[in-house]
Amino acid sequence: MDEEVLTLKKITIWFITCGVLFLGGCFNVDNTKKETKQPNQEDEQYISVQDYDGEGYTLRGGQDEAVDIAKQHKEKIVKAVEEFFLDNYKTEVKVNHFIGAKDAVSVTVESVNEPFFYSYAIVPVDFKSKTVATDRVFTLEGEVEQDIQTGLYAMAYEEEFSNLDRYLENMKSKYPVIGRLEVTYQNTNNIRGYATPFYFISSASYTLDELYDEYINEPSMSKSEVKKLFKRTPIDSKGINISINLFMEEENVEPNKEIFDKIIHDIESMKDLPKASYSIFLNDNFINAQTGSGKKDNTLSRKSPNKIIKK
Repeated sequence: MDEEVLTLKKITIWFITCGVLFLGGCFNVDNTKKETKQPNQEDEQYISVQDYDGEGYTLRGGQDEAVDIAKQHKEKIVKAVEEFFLDNYKTEVKVNHFIGAKDAVSVTVESVNEPFFYSYAIVPVDFKSKTVATDRVFTLEGEVEQDIQTGLYAMAYEEEFSNLDRYLENMKSKYPVIGRLEVTYQNTNNIRGYATPFYFISSASYTLDELYDEYINEPSMSKSEVKKLFKRTPIDSKGINISINLFMEEENVEPNKEIFDKIIHDIESMKDLPKASYSIFLNDNFINAQTGSGKKDNTLSRKSPNKIIKK
């Protein structure tokens, strides 16, 4: 790798990582950034979660011009990124969105088939020549692998995740809480891996490496084979994080402590849930349009070092 490309990768990684780590629930870091200002309808930075589709999401140091240039080469970028994932990860993806990064564009993708996951790749942009370097597509080391691993985990424990999904849907029907629109995952990159409107999965780098290696060597393995693969390999629950993020349904309503406590109690007592460490957040109705995060001073949270561990 030439020095110019290496320098670009280091700079881009720093800026994108700053954006991605803004969201809570990841490993070894407390990612909940305190917001000194509470949102209201007049604050343009915040928008109701029901209306937020990722529009306005930005990366620190991101350049709008990079997106403008990328759009001029859309077909070329889409083809290059799709081929990149096929060649390097044996996975068919579809391109969703371009996000301006430092001297590059972040291209969000999602898998077409199981294992389902969201991820992204980075394409360098030359502002002087108004061109894109589709021969130098890259990703952040280990991140796509972890994104795929979370999809495999959901695949292997399909019934347990169905139990979690039913519980959260039931909470939505009985109480004034909601999740986020799935389109936000397509248009932002602060949440990756396997995700639903109510939660997303992340894994520590060491947890599923061996299982990933077996899968990537035989990506055509069936769901039953994936399940067998996981059953014969012990999984450290502390190495898998499920971050549940809920929002109040109505605007200008504080997060409800009784609802939050019920969710905590239920997750602690329920059986037949996926083995993992659980972080739980209940936000008000607003989401920061620039960061894609709902976390603020009034957010109720159960997180590291007091996550709920299901073994």
